[in-house]
Amino acid sequence: MKNKKTDILYIVIFMGLLLSLIVFMPFSSFDAKTEKRNAAEFPKAVSENGALNLNFFDELTDYMNDNFAFRKQLATADALVKAKVFASSGSEKAVVGKNGWLYYTGSMDDYLGRDLMDKREINAAAKVLSLMQENSEAQGRKFLFVCAPNKNSLYPENMPARYLQNRYPSNYDNLRIALSENKVNTVSLHDAFLADERIMYFEHDSHWDNEGAAFAVDKILGALDKPHYDYSDEPCTLEAVHRGDIMDLIYPSWKKMDEDHIYEKEHEYTYVNPVESVEDILIITQTPGKDNALLMFRDSYGNASIPYIADEYGKALFSKGVPYNMSLGASVSADTVIVEIVERNIAWLMEYVPFMEAPERSYGGEVKEAVSDLSSINMEDKGANMVFYGTLDPEYADDHAEVYISVKTPDGNTKYYAAFPSSYTEVENADEAKYSYGAYINKAVLPAGSEVSVLSRKGSGLYKLSFLTL
Repeated sequence: MKNKKTDILYIVIFMGLLLSLIVFMPFSSFDAKTEKRNAAEFPKAVSENGALNLNFFDELTDYMNDNFAFRKQLATADALVKAKVFASSGSEKAVVGKNGWLYYTGSMDDYLGRDLMDKREINAAAKVLSLMQENSEAQGRKFLFVCAPNKNSLYPENMPARYLQNRYPSNYDNLRIALSENKVNTVSLHDAFLADERIMYFEHDSHWDNEGAAFAVDKILGALDKPHYDYSDEPCTLEAVHRGDIMDLIYPSWKKMDEDHIYEKEHEYTYVNPVESVEDILIITQTPGKDNALLMFRDSYGNASIPYIADEYGKALFSKGVPYNMSLGASVSADTVIVEIVERNIAWLMEYVPFMEAPERSYGGEVKEAVSDLSSINMEDKGANMVFYGTLDPEYADDHAEVYISVKTPDGNTKYYAAFPSSYTEVENADEAKYSYGAYINKAVLPAGSEVSVLSRKGSGLYKLSFLTL
C-alpha cells in the first residue's frame, strides 16, 4: 500500500512539473537575438482560405519547443551537466574547452584542417580583393584587407584534447600567398597576436576583447601609415561587463560575465545616423578635429574595433552589408577602404559579387570558341548597369580563376572587362560556387545588338564559353 501511494505521488509530481511548463508559458521569453531567429507562433487549425492545416501538429510541436516555461533554465542545466560530467557541449554551435573556455563550432574546419578551400577557391577570394583594391586605387583611395584570427588559431591550448590541430597550411596560410601574388595590401593580425603573450580574446566569446580590439586597430592603422592614439600604456580597469556570444548559446540563463578592459580615455566620435548598437548594418561616425574619411566593410569582429577606428577619422562609414557596395565610399568622400573578415569566413569572399563597375582590360590575342552547355550567362538590369552572371564549364577553367566579359558592339569593336570569380545569386553547392562569376557593366557601353560573352582563361588560352545578344 505504501509503495502504491509513493508511485501515485511520483506520478502527480511528474505531471505537475510537465503542466508547469505550460502554465508558466506566458511568463517565459524567447531570445530571438541570441538564437538569430523568431520564435514559432501558435498554429492555426484552418487557413485563411478555409483549408485544413495538415501541418498543425508539427507546427504545434515547434511552438511548444520554442515557448515552454523555464526553457533557458532547463537548457542551461542540461548544458552544465554535459560540460561538467561528459566534457561535451549542449549546443551544436559551441565547443566546451578546458578551464571553462568556450569556442565557436564554425571555426572547427579551420582548426582540424577539414573541408579546406582548394587552390581555385583561394585564388578566387584573392581575385575579389584584388579587383576591389584596383577600384579603390583608381579613385585615389588606399586599400587594406584584414583577416581576424579564429580564437582557436591563437589560443589552442584550451581546446579539448580529443581535437588535433591542423599542422598543414590553412585557408589563411594559402590566402596570404595568393594575396602576395595578386599584390593585395594586407596586414597579418595572426602574426601580431601570436607574437604577443597576452590573451586578448574572451573566454566565453568567439571575439577579441577591448584590449584585443585596440591592439588590432593599432596594427591596421599602422599598416595604413595613419597617425593614431596608442592604447598600450592607457590606464584601464578590468570589469565583468561582457556577455559572451557562445555563453548565450550554451548557457542562456547563466549570468556569468566575462571581464573586459575599460580604458580611462573617452571616445570622441559621434554617430551621424541613428544607431541602436554596433550590430547595425550601417554606422556612420564623425570626429571633430580629425582628417581623412574611411569606408570599412566588417563583420562581427569589427564591432569592438569601431570606437578605436572612428576616433581617428573625420568621417567613417562601417558597413556589415553583403555584397560589398563600393559606391558607399562616395557618400563619405572616403580616401581609405578596409575589408575585414574573420578567418572562418574567408570562403564568403567568393560567394558575393561586390557592387562596382568591372574594370576594362586590353586583350589582343586569340579567343578560342568553346561554347559549352555546362556554362551559362544571364543578365539583370541594375539601373545604370547591367549585371552579367552565371557559371563556367570546369573543363575550361583552371586554378587561376580568371574570368572576363567581352562586349562586341554592332560596329565590330570589342571591349573586355574583368569579372569577379564569385556568385551573384545563391548557388546550390560548393562546386557551382567555385565556377561562378559576375560583373557589373555600365549600360553606356552596351548598345542594342551587342554580343556579350563570358570568357574563361585556362593556361595560356582564353575560351569563349557562353554568349547572349542584347
